[in-house]
Amino acid sequence: MPVDCGAIPEELLESEFFGHERGAFTGANARSLGLLEFAHEGTFFLDEVAELSPRLQVKLLRVLQERRIRRVGGREELPVDVRVVAATSRNLGEEIRHSRFREDLYYRINVARIEIPPLRERREDIPLLTAHFVQRYAAEMGRDVEDVDGEALEILSRYRWPGNVRELQNVLKRTLAMCQTGRLSVEDLPDEVVAAAGERGDAPADATGEGFFDAREQRMAAFEREYLTRALRASGGDVSQAAREARIPRGTFYRLMSKHGLDAAAFRGASGPNDD
Repeated sequence: MPVDCGAIPEELLESEFFGHERGAFTGANARSLGLLEFAHEGTFFLDEVAELSPRLQVKLLRVLQERRIRRVGGREELPVDVRVVAATSRNLGEEIRHSRFREDLYYRINVARIEIPPLRERREDIPLLTAHFVQRYAAEMGRDVEDVDGEALEILSRYRWPGNVRELQNVLKRTLAMCQTGRLSVEDLPDEVVAAAGERGDAPADATGEGFFDAREQRMAAFEREYLTRALRASGGDVSQAAREARIPRGTFYRLMSKHGLDAAAFRGASGPNDD
């Protein structure tokens, strides 16, 4: 049973979660079962869980602890057996530090954690996602578009996608709606995406044979490796501490270490960032 915590008005969330009895409030003309009751012996998916109000966070924490609910306006407590899956695009650690998310609720739901890096950190997925969405939305719209040309795919792969997969979906939907041929090209892409990604065009490489994008990637890779090395040296090989200092998720830090062939064990016992 999925619920988008950011899409339901706060004043309705409690009734949506727990249900209500007849006469519980104005307009409650009949008993209504809540989403948690519907999810009994199933899965309750909380999308954007960080959007829950503090009051509802308290109530949800009690449900997870007691495995019982009480409808709005009711007195009887009802048992519920649900598996809770929660998702958020926010950093819950930051939300806790700013008193916007309860720490006890965080530890209650943070049992098995799956961290999905942002799209800009897994660019190898962009061609696969693009092919999937083009096929899907072309069929939905009745458009005879089969694929994306190499230059357009390069632009899509260079763009940072601050809105992650949802932004990619929306861009491809818009592009398919405007495409006049059977193949998406750079001319079909939104101007802001092309401008932000940096269009290669037909400009020649510099005298060293190294183009702008190649040079940028090499320098970015060098910066990443240097930063990770300094962070690991400063923490004495403690990846959790290094990730906190870098203000990135630990899973992302591990991915970057793997990308650059770094081993935390090699830094254990280091005395500080300047210890060679």
